[in-house]
Parts: sequence; C-alpha cells; structure tokens
Amino acid sequence: MTHLTGIRAKIDRAKEHLLQLDDELHMYLDLDPIALVRQIQPDGETSVMAVQVTSQPPVSLSVLVGEIAHQLRSAVDHIACGLVLAAGNTPTRRTSFPVCKTRPIRLAVDGGVSSEALTRVDDVQPYQQSEPTAHPLYVLNELWNVDKHRNLHLTALMLKDTHAFLSSPNGSSLVGGQFQTGVVGDDCIIGAFGFANGEINPDLEITAMGLSFVALDESGPWPNDYPVQSLLENLYDYVSTDLVPKFEPLLAG
Repeated sequence: MTHLTGIRAKIDRAKEHLLQLDDELHMYLDLDPIALVRQIQPDGETSVMAVQVTSQPPVSLSVLVGEIAHQLRSAVDHIACGLVLAAGNTPTRRTSFPVCKTRPIRLAVDGGVSSEALTRVDDVQPYQQSEPTAHPLYVLNELWNVDKHRNLHLTALMLKDTHAFLSSPNGSSLVGGQFQTGVVGDDCIIGAFGFANGEINPDLEITAMGLSFVALDESGPWPNDYPVQSLLENLYDYVSTDLVPKFEPLLAG
C-alpha cells in the first residue's frame, strides 16, 4: 500500500458526498423555495415583482458541504504526511500542508520533507499567483476553517430570466417586460410594470422564469452569487486532477 491510498480514499469520499449533495439539492429546489410575489405600489399605477425565499436550505445541506470541504482538505494534509514519510521521517501532530497567502520567511512542512518536495509545495502556494485569495487551495482552506467552527450558512438564489409577463386570469398576456439577466435573492424586486389608466386589477398575475440554486451565505474568498455545488466541484477537480498528480511521483514509493 502506497501513501496515495489514503489520499485517493479521501477524494473518493468527497466524490460520494458531491453526488449526495446533488440529489439533496434537487429535492430541496423541487420544493420551489423561491416565490415571485406581485406587489401593487401605493401610487396604484405600478406593479412590481419581488422575490421571496419561502424555505431556506436545510441544515443537512450545510453539513454535506462541510463534509466535502473536510475530505478534500484532509486529502491535502495526507499529501504532507506522505511527503514526510517518503523522506524517511516521522509526521508529527502538527504535520499539515501549508497554505500561505503571502510568502513566509521560511516555508516548511513539520516533520521534514525532501528539497524536491518542498519546491513542489512552494510551487502550488496561493502567493504564487497575482490574486492569492482566488487560488483554489486558499478557497478550500478558508471554507474548511469556517466549517470547523459552525455550520455553513446557505441561501437560495435565482437567476432571473430575460422576460416577464403581466397576464389576465384567462391566461392572455397583457404586458410583456424584458429585464437584464442577473442573480437575485430574498426581497429583491426584479421588475416593475407601470400603467397610465389608474388602479391595477388585483386579479392580474405576473409570471417569470428563473433558475434557482443554492449559494454560500458566508463572507469569504468565494462569490456569494455562485452555486455552492459548482464551487465544490471546482475544488474537487483542483485537488484530484491538479494538485495530487504533482506529488504522485514523490508518494508512489
């Protein structure tokens, strides 16, 4: 058994959780947690369409997101332990894979690794790119740190489509509106219909098409209007297909 066995097991477990997350996200979004609510303004001549989140994501989704981050970050730390063992040394309780936004005075892996291994650790550090906080290794580390202390906050968002319509009860379209596509959340107004002939019939309905998704409602180096599933898939791809292969030759012995 090589040092890669435990690393691949962690990554495989993260993949299992990703598939489970996909299933549970679909179940949550199938409940239509976002409603489009029509509101008539005080002037009696304007009707607006607002977004309301009727049901926030369940805590089980937060736990799954944290599990995926944990397995991926743990796989990265297993690389560090494997490098120490490959150098003929013994990992310590402090052996972990360093993740540095700025270049340290002395980069090191506790327990000791070969000079070639340390060079490769240096090559993948966030400080090597122009925007260190956008580096997937830095994003993963920050996400993992947040999850260690509390459940991650998630929220439902919607991508509004380019068209919305005001219709009569019999289904005929009275007014059509075109809106700029973007991401909207709870209590956002995404369109307005104005009338010059007085009050608006309250039986009229406003409809619009939008794609709902779940995003991280956390401050951190990730966009707050980006699907959390896509974020995790990108981190999974980085660890499994980019980071680990760089160290495989040093861990295969």
